[in-house]
Amino acid sequence: MAVLDKIEFEKFGPYRFIGKSVYARAGANYSGQIFGGLWQNSHWIFNELDKLKKFSTKEIHNVALLTGDKYDERKKLMGYTVGRFMMPDTPVPDGMDLFDIPEIIIAKGWLSGKFDDMIGSAEVLTAEAITKQEKYVGTWEVTAEVYTNETVTDENVISVLGYYIGCKEK
Repeated sequence: MAVLDKIEFEKFGPYRFIGKSVYARAGANYSGQIFGGLWQNSHWIFNELDKLKKFSTKEIHNVALLTGDKYDERKKLMGYTVGRFMMPDTPVPDGMDLFDIPEIIIAKGWLSGKFDDMIGSAEVLTAEAITKQEKYVGTWEVTAEVYTNETVTDENVISVLGYYIGCKEK
């Protein structure tokens, strides 16, 4: 069982998110293998981003940015981009995708538990925590899974995962 250990709200960005995107039908039954495959082949992405250290931000973790930029009722494609939040003027390496993120408020949920439990409940637990406080409401203009050094994908290990949801003041 995953547990939300902490929720934080802070100003976030502006950033340029740079990484590699894949698209899959929304829902774990459709997307898990595609998204997992991108992570398994992500070494080159982070090697390229590591070359851009002068454009790094305080958001140092590897991230999966979740987007609905190609979502429609028929296709129901969810975007999944593995990469990092970089400075707004960062040049984009060949073969990579970018999403410019304006300055917003972000809710940062920090969860602990077994990996599959965290992935399955991170958005719900973070969203519930947003609704329980009085200052912000979730907008979902940015949604991201944040993988720290403490994130372990082995299902038998208790680890940590971050989950970000864009917000605005009520």
